[in-house]
Amino acid sequence: MNLDPSLAELLRALLLGRGVAALATLHDGRPFASMVPFAATAAGGRLRLVVHVSGLAAHTRDMRSSPDVCLLITAPESEAVPPQALPRVSISGRAEFIVKEHPEHAILAAAYLGKFPEAADLFQFADFSIVAIEPASARFVAGFARAMTLSAEALSNAIDGTSGEHGEGA
Repeated sequence: MNLDPSLAELLRALLLGRGVAALATLHDGRPFASMVPFAATAAGGRLRLVVHVSGLAAHTRDMRSSPDVCLLITAPESEAVPPQALPRVSISGRAEFIVKEHPEHAILAAAYLGKFPEAADLFQFADFSIVAIEPASARFVAGFARAMTLSAEALSNAIDGTSGEHGEGA
């Protein structure tokens, strides 16, 4: 199935235009959700979702013990769109902590700071880390009866504006 240009643009708007996602982790073996600012980058030829987290946060400890995570990104609420029809994408992936010596650290930090320049001071604190979430798959809901499963490749293609094999329909 090919993602048509209007759906690809909607997905791109969610990934690049939104700044906050719900992050789902496993906390003591139970589901846990928190809010995280995120940036998306296709540096290095693959999509990575970048978060900057404090070692004091429960979700940081959760990702260290179980790196399988999910990010939920939604369109803003609107009186014109019922909540059930809000466009959204739920991205399953794996969290990787990126140390300062990592060859991609500067690129990932630049992507995050490009979106959140006010966070620059937080990069001075030793307990904060860059985490890159590598998507495995996603469930994209573009509205009523417009749900589809997407591959990691489809997500990357949405960022760079290309189309191709994208997954399965509702």
